[in-house]
Amino acid sequence: MKVKAMPAGLKKKVAEALESGDHEGLFNMWSSDNRVFRTLISMTYDRKSLISWRAIEAVGVLTGKKSVTDPGSIRNITGRLLWMIRDESGGIGWSIPDMLGEMVRNSPVFLSDIAPIIISFHEEDMLLPGVLRAIGRIGELNRELVPDGIPILLSCLESPDPYICGISVWSLGNLGEAEGNDRINGLCSDTRSLIIYYDGELHDTTVGEIAKSVSGL
Repeated sequence: MKVKAMPAGLKKKVAEALESGDHEGLFNMWSSDNRVFRTLISMTYDRKSLISWRAIEAVGVLTGKKSVTDPGSIRNITGRLLWMIRDESGGIGWSIPDMLGEMVRNSPVFLSDIAPIIISFHEEDMLLPGVLRAIGRIGELNRELVPDGIPILLSCLESPDPYICGISVWSLGNLGEAEGNDRINGLCSDTRSLIIYYDGELHDTTVGEIAKSVSGL
């Protein structure tokens, strides 16, 4: 399933709201125009783009708000994303575990059954980075939803890919599994670089810097 291109004017309005962090404005826009949400999805393609990461985050915030009044529509969105993740023509691929993770983070009771489904995609190389980050994002607030994710994160500390290693360290930190962890302490001198999104910004850092920040060293 391809995500259709949205009108330039609408995409500009959505981008402006993302740039200013105006989730309330985005939610109000979505309430009057269903194309707003499709536009958000269409903006999640570029891993190197700050707007893409903010769009992913906004998906979770907006669906969390809407699940209070229209839970059925959120189930439909979840189903479509799961369908797209299995559809080779979808093109959106890598960002779907991240989006689903943000949705579960913002609707932990309503979407608790989706957490293990996200984790189940960890064996697919394209999806693994998003799965690792989703575990950390969900587990930061609801650790009990991702117990099966901890062994996966620990196994990825050995990855030669700096992003896989670094995001695993970061996620373990979110779950409270970093302080006192000898394997993470051993990565504090790791100079491999990566770009990671958190606190609304992209950060150019190293595996070692992440390890030091989460281990308390």
